[in-house]
Amino acid sequence: MHDDEFQQVLSRVKRNKSDSTASQYVSKIKKFRAWIQDQGKNFEEAHAIDVEDWLAELDEYYSNASSVGKASAALVAGFNELNKLVDAGRIEGRTWAGDTPPQKASFTPNDTDTKKARESKEDLHFLKPEQVDAIANEAKRLRDELMIRLLFQTGMRVSELCEVRERDIDTDQRSIRIRGKGRKNRTVRYQAVLDLLMDVWQNERRPTVFYAEDSQYLFPTSHSENITKNTVAKIVREAADAAGLQEVYGANTEGVELHSVTPHVLRHSFAMEAISNGWDVYTLSQALGHESTEITTSTYLHDDAESVLNAYFHKPVKSGVNT
Repeated sequence: MHDDEFQQVLSRVKRNKSDSTASQYVSKIKKFRAWIQDQGKNFEEAHAIDVEDWLAELDEYYSNASSVGKASAALVAGFNELNKLVDAGRIEGRTWAGDTPPQKASFTPNDTDTKKARESKEDLHFLKPEQVDAIANEAKRLRDELMIRLLFQTGMRVSELCEVRERDIDTDQRSIRIRGKGRKNRTVRYQAVLDLLMDVWQNERRPTVFYAEDSQYLFPTSHSENITKNTVAKIVREAADAAGLQEVYGANTEGVELHSVTPHVLRHSFAMEAISNGWDVYTLSQALGHESTEITTSTYLHDDAESVLNAYFHKPVKSGVNT
């Protein structure tokens, strides 16, 4: 789709919405177009799964479901107008006989564990390795301890952990192939200290799980082929509470309590530990599966006051004054 054709879509969205709504919709439609082009596709070539991936990325940063819902509504409006323009012969292309890609997309925002929600605290929360160790030691099952330690040691998203398949794991290399957002695949690694946990889970405990025989996933359950994000979040919350490290610091717009220790906090803690160990921004961005280093910088290059003061003391900037 040429720029002038895309402008026709935006013009129709503006015409059919109130000024405030039109402004928000146009902004989100433009952002989706830029995103889909980064994936090697044109706007009109998007599929439902592309829309789902984009909404999932937005969900990483917005604090409530309504923000992601507005983005979805914006795409519905944009593709509806595109359909009309193609049908009228003003833009060359094909029409969708049924639902458009945004209408077919199925995505439920998880607004209890997002960046802006966590920012309602004074600072973004992260854990020290010894605190993560304390939490993992409080896990009720070997499986739960393995998941907690994997989240911290690899920095993977909880959704990615749930989607890990047995064939994705190379125990010799201690590596896991991750199917990330926007089909951005990458490989992460875990540490040797997890060899025993991984071996016992895969060869002794996992085979006894009800759905294991029919499941390709690393973590099947007695109810489904793979564990859910909500179940993992509950496991982390309860283990952190047992370790005396959990606290409730508010609630979201639907009254759901916000907890200081979540699966995403383990991911954030991995990033902070990587930075303290000297990882550069590019390497960290690749490990986290970010689309750009800008996301890494704005989200994860947070530092605590103690580290800042230590930097002033141990690595002072030269003053240029003779002493």
